[in-house]
Amino acid sequence: MPTDQTLTLVFSGAIGSQVFLDGQTDAVAQKTTTDRVASVPVSLTAGEHQLQIAMLGQDGLAELQVRIENPWDVLAKSQAWDQCTTRQRLRMLAADGPLAKLGKADDATRLNAAMEELENNFTTSLVAKELDKPRETRILERGEYDLPIGDPLQPNVLKVLSPFPQDAPPNRLGLAKWLTAADHPLVSRVLVNRIWQRTFGAGLVRTPEEFGLQGQQPTHPTLLDWIAVEFVESGWDLKKMLRGMVTSRAFKQSSAWRDDLDDPENLLLARSNSYRLDAEVLRDLGLWASELLDSQRGGEGCKPYQPTGMWAALAHPASNTKNYQRDRGKRLYRRSLYVYWKRTSPHPMMTLFDAPDRESSCVRRGRTNTPLQSLGLLNETQRVEMGRGLAARLMKSASDSRARIDLMFKLLAGRQAEPAETDICMNLVNQMQQRYAKAPEDAEQLLQVGDAPRDESLTAAEHAAWTQLAMTILASDLAILLY
Repeated sequence: MPTDQTLTLVFSGAIGSQVFLDGQTDAVAQKTTTDRVASVPVSLTAGEHQLQIAMLGQDGLAELQVRIENPWDVLAKSQAWDQCTTRQRLRMLAADGPLAKLGKADDATRLNAAMEELENNFTTSLVAKELDKPRETRILERGEYDLPIGDPLQPNVLKVLSPFPQDAPPNRLGLAKWLTAADHPLVSRVLVNRIWQRTFGAGLVRTPEEFGLQGQQPTHPTLLDWIAVEFVESGWDLKKMLRGMVTSRAFKQSSAWRDDLDDPENLLLARSNSYRLDAEVLRDLGLWASELLDSQRGGEGCKPYQPTGMWAALAHPASNTKNYQRDRGKRLYRRSLYVYWKRTSPHPMMTLFDAPDRESSCVRRGRTNTPLQSLGLLNETQRVEMGRGLAARLMKSASDSRARIDLMFKLLAGRQAEPAETDICMNLVNQMQQRYAKAPEDAEQLLQVGDAPRDESLTAAEHAAWTQLAMTILASDLAILLY
């Protein structure tokens, strides 16, 4: 053997046939089945070895069959290769064999090593599995767990909605198939109504938490039915449905009040709804516009800036999350989807803008407007960083002030600035430049807020002035409202 290898020994014989290695008295393998041949792995170190087989006759027959195989040497056996999984094929290509002799196995070896390292670091997770024999379930008298009454109950669904699929098992898989069946009248409508609500600010059914008799009727029942059917027939294509909503004439309407209609709640969809963006969107929009957003997908949660002592004040003395250790570097600027969520103490900027605490189900967020929100938008550490980053982006993208203002409006509002808006912004920048020219230490102090490094190539006074403008626009209705 040139190297350490594990080979496969194939031999015949009756039950009790044994294999001995290098004269040892203890067998390294033994045939325990009535199969015609047995296949057992034999691990061999580099060097010469001696295999001895004590083979017993089987049913009066003494057919002898012994061979040694490399378990990965199946490249020439098309049927065996086709039956292998992708992972098995990679291991074969990386092992000693024809490709190694040709010097072609380096890439496969490196990839196989990386895959093995990844597999060794996998995090295990619990999964649910149906019992082979389901437990007996009965009605509980007054809900008492030790007072079952009546005959055993069988799993079933509300027949008033749609019949249970005949080919579906009576378990959670069957329930999922019933819920997503094409003739089910509820799930697709609930889902498209929630997406409509996220897109337009209010659902076609204004009570998304209640689709029953206690809830409101759809404002446009035919439209709701049509979108739900289209959604199911498209293969539950969420992206296609969302694209259809945002490119519709209803979504593109102006949100200006119409004097010719008495419709304060916009039930007729005769204008666009204007509403404040969600807390996560406000943060991600600012990070994206300032080029601070970390685009990494997946991974563990992140802990951005937060006032000290919040977790300790609400945590049990023995809690392992009573001390908040914020992240450093790029992790501070990950998408809000990855912000670490402690239910008893969510991130303050999230709760400030009406993000739910996740203690209970929430299908419709409230939207408040408070002075504390303005204070947070203009003073919170990451908001100041966003202003600094956006200002640096504007200054490096254009040398003309009007071009910078137009770029800022395009990034935050998707349009150019109106002449009056441009004049107001330029006036603010000029005032701030004069202020920071007289107090350069204030400019330096502003540009040092947060962990994001300052662009030293930019003049401090000018950078600070444009930072004040960027922070003001990021905190204005222009950036926090959808018109």
